[in-house]
Amino acid sequence: MKSKIWVAVGLIATTAAAITASAASTNVTFRTPASFEVVIQDEAGGKPSYGFQGYIGADLVNLALGTDIGTVRTNELLALEVACDSSSAELVVFDKAGGSNLVTIATSSKITVVQQQDNPVTAFPDRERFATEMDIAAVGSSSNALLSGFLDVAGRLFLNPTNGCPRAVRVDTDRKQDKECGDPSAVTDTNDKNVPKDVAKIAGRGHFHGAFSAVIAGQTNTVVVPDGALSIDRLLATTP
Repeated sequence: MKSKIWVAVGLIATTAAAITASAASTNVTFRTPASFEVVIQDEAGGKPSYGFQGYIGADLVNLALGTDIGTVRTNELLALEVACDSSSAELVVFDKAGGSNLVTIATSSKITVVQQQDNPVTAFPDRERFATEMDIAAVGSSSNALLSGFLDVAGRLFLNPTNGCPRAVRVDTDRKQDKECGDPSAVTDTNDKNVPKDVAKIAGRGHFHGAFSAVIAGQTNTVVVPDGALSIDRLLATTP
């Protein structure tokens, strides 16, 4: 009898380990509209001055792809790729036609999460709040590019209670602390509105600040980002 019990326990432990290993090796990518204020170093009368501008995620996409800010794109999107064990995250340019990432904009150098499990009988928590430090990559062209910098990003994600992986849901049930945590919805990008109403399209929310150097229309700029918002929404891809 005891041997049968130990066999059963061993099978359960092996299965749980396999699920955890599988989740840890999987990445999920979500469409992530962004809106943020920037302060660019400007000049007035030969003296330094502030230059205030409003950016959206498509502006980062254009800089990363080496094209002018304001270029209308119907295929490439700003997206957040997250490891299913929440050990890493990247901001990327996602190619809808090819179903894959084109360019990595920023990569997490450190990430910390706290989690909430609403149902005690499920295998994994239902949601998490995260904070991550991200390094901006050198990408783009000689006329439009991101050169270097950082973004500090914090926010929340829904998790699949069967495997712990971030997921999108149809109804956002986790707005209660958004105001206290500074997680407003971002301005929606204009190139991806034709999404069926029954698609699960809320994965989380986030906010960020930071700074970066960029070549904009052929001129190198120092850019401070005092405040930004991310709307982490529908699932774009799952990759091993």
